[in-house]
Amino acid sequence: MKIKYLKYTTEELIDNKHFKAWILHGKKQEKWKEFTFQFPEFEEKVQKARKIILFLHENGTSSQSATIHELWTEIQQYNKDINRRKQFIRFGGYLKYAAVVVFALLLAGVGYHALRNDDNTYHFTENSATQGGNDAKLVLSNGQHIALHKNESSIRVDNTDEAIKIDNDSVINMAQLDAHNNGQGLNEVTIPYGKKSYIELTDGTKVWLNAGSKFAFPTRFTGKKRLVYLTGEAYFEVKHDESQPFEVSVQGIIVKDIGTRFNISAYDSDKNIETVLLDGEVSLKETKGISLLNKEIVMTPNHKASFNKSDKIFNVVPEPNANQYITWINGWYQFSGQRIDDVFKRLERYYNVQFLYRRPFPSTELIAGKLDLKDSLSKVLTTLSDIVPIDYRISGNQVIVNQKVNELNPRN
Repeated sequence: MKIKYLKYTTEELIDNKHFKAWILHGKKQEKWKEFTFQFPEFEEKVQKARKIILFLHENGTSSQSATIHELWTEIQQYNKDINRRKQFIRFGGYLKYAAVVVFALLLAGVGYHALRNDDNTYHFTENSATQGGNDAKLVLSNGQHIALHKNESSIRVDNTDEAIKIDNDSVINMAQLDAHNNGQGLNEVTIPYGKKSYIELTDGTKVWLNAGSKFAFPTRFTGKKRLVYLTGEAYFEVKHDESQPFEVSVQGIIVKDIGTRFNISAYDSDKNIETVLLDGEVSLKETKGISLLNKEIVMTPNHKASFNKSDKIFNVVPEPNANQYITWINGWYQFSGQRIDDVFKRLERYYNVQFLYRRPFPSTELIAGKLDLKDSLSKVLTTLSDIVPIDYRISGNQVIVNQKVNELNPRN
């Protein structure tokens, strides 16, 4: 059984054909039972999805109605939460009637897509982008895998020549992809540690991908919006089109362009998703749950928005040094007010190494500096040791770091 199911939401389980085949027809029953036994934390989600599937099946409801039914459940739960807050008891009564109206509209097929963001969930085919020693990879929408051999690869979707150009060498005919999936499939780029990539999309939008990132995009943008998917870090220079907004779906939030240059950092291992705006405007909104109830944040230039993945809270603060967040695209790492372990983490991704240190460095100590990432790792660490008191030793792909001991006041 695939481990990816552990990350599925209840709604995704409901819409998964293999899961429904088990619940309704008992297919692969032993494997599913073994899987839920192995991961008991998955059992609660299974039981919730099972009840909804069986209820809808008994009432002859479609799979799309399953999503509607879950929405109704969420609205009811929201009302319960409101009613538990005494200061809103009176208001809660009105919410119940509002919920009934909303649900009635859904059943009538009105406003369905405005309430939910079902197309903002995407599962990359490549499990990990962090493994070094390998080439970057482009997986086309027809399933073809293409290795990107350069440390800084480039991909250009040329609408004029009807071709995808890779490192100015390989050329892929876009008509072949259109014939395979009617232009609706997504292409994926996976960048391992130690590599970077530049992508120019068919609309003229430019994207720089940092090490350890994954990015999914269509060959052509159709429909009412231009939607792409990101895990990791990327800098965007968006070609603005008011009639077809550009949106980045990244780990549970949507960053929507309003004529913009911005940087997003959203690695799986990080606690926060950070968006730094340099020009224009972007709006940010959580995609989980009921879309209309999710607050939308609008950013202005020289601000940084952090979204805590656990607390589901946005925090927007001024960032006068916004440009330092994109120096990595030119091979520099400029930082101010940064913790040393955060600096180590970025160097790990850029040079494909692992930092090891016996005792944690003081987390309250913030540093500032500038590192030339075009230099060797050894030279960069020498420069870093002038900024913060460290000793280091490079052994293969590991960097053993120790904090320098103050001779006048040695630490035990």
